[in-house]
Amino acid sequence: MNEVSWAIVPKGRWIEVAGTPLTSLDAAIKAAIPGFRDLGSLGLAGVINAYSGVGVDAPRARWWAFGGGHNDSTNNGLYRFDMATMRWSIEQLPDNPANWAGVPWGITYSSYPPAMDYAKAHPDSDVFSDEFFDPARPAASTGHPVARHTYNGIVYNPDLQEVAFGIRRMWRYSLVTHSWKRHNPFNTPGATYSGETGYGGALGWTFWDEVNHRYLFGPTENYNYSRWWSFDTDDQTWNWEVITPPAWSFAQMVRVGRKLVSFPYPDPRHVSFPPRLVTYDMDTTKWEYLLLGSTLEESRINKSDDFEGMIFTYVPSLQRYIAAFPYDRDGDGTFEYRTFKIDLSDLKLIEAPEYEAGAFGGWHNLVKNRFFYLATHDALVYVRKGEENLRVFRLP
Repeated sequence: MNEVSWAIVPKGRWIEVAGTPLTSLDAAIKAAIPGFRDLGSLGLAGVINAYSGVGVDAPRARWWAFGGGHNDSTNNGLYRFDMATMRWSIEQLPDNPANWAGVPWGITYSSYPPAMDYAKAHPDSDVFSDEFFDPARPAASTGHPVARHTYNGIVYNPDLQEVAFGIRRMWRYSLVTHSWKRHNPFNTPGATYSGETGYGGALGWTFWDEVNHRYLFGPTENYNYSRWWSFDTDDQTWNWEVITPPAWSFAQMVRVGRKLVSFPYPDPRHVSFPPRLVTYDMDTTKWEYLLLGSTLEESRINKSDDFEGMIFTYVPSLQRYIAAFPYDRDGDGTFEYRTFKIDLSDLKLIEAPEYEAGAFGGWHNLVKNRFFYLATHDALVYVRKGEENLRVFRLP
């Protein structure tokens, strides 16, 4: 992809880029690891499809995926997509499942049983169930993180040249040394997930604060009130951050300057109707609610179950947010995805069919942060599924 080829891309509509699914790497993985077999039900596509997001390096128009977990995929490789080549590549190969022979896996591949057993028997060690630690199988004891749903919790750090996530523990992959490093939150082996008093660490977000040289972890996607926590990379200290407001729950979030901006599903059951933005200032630690003007009717909001499929991103060149969520606009009981825009000038939520991703399958309820804006191309990017091509919307 270069300026000449990009110039012929049509503007103002979604296009599909041929040859860009993550699953195109299947043959390369199996060539590098003869006999490789994913034990999960979704295979390589599960790295993305299993509740996972991506870590974006926007200035270089590239991103990384690490995911899988549960019963979906055991593939714990790290994969990179580059807009310059419009192709996925292998950043780090996954562990070889052949080395796990005889391991009594339970209901999830997000925990490695031998590591779990060791951690229980040695509570003062720094071993935890989310790594490949195995005294009985040296080849399996790589120290790499096991596959897991990364949700919105994976981030690229340009200052330290690493990809990191705070799902369960904190894991950092150095793009310089090509190695993983993990940290126990608060340097506490065997830490538990206990909501407000413990670290949540499983369902949330990760952000890099380049001013204070710290990672921020927000484990609040599942309606709990667990506090955010942070890790200072200068002095290697951990800190509790503020309690998350309830309206943040099951939202999608973007960073705009020094603020984190979230848009929760407009649901009166969770204090988020009328629709609103919730912001967090990374410098002052202050929260703010910004109510949005709209014509939404409360009776047409889907209140039958919890919803975690919000679509949300920010386009700086337009000073506009683009969002999508289910809404029964026609009043016929069909809660279909509708696409909206929010202009900063008037903070009104207005339906915007011009951005509708109706082609190629439409919006997907597990997109997480795989919908974003790239200033390098002045385009919206949509990584829908692991087995599908990339979608791109070049702005008019």
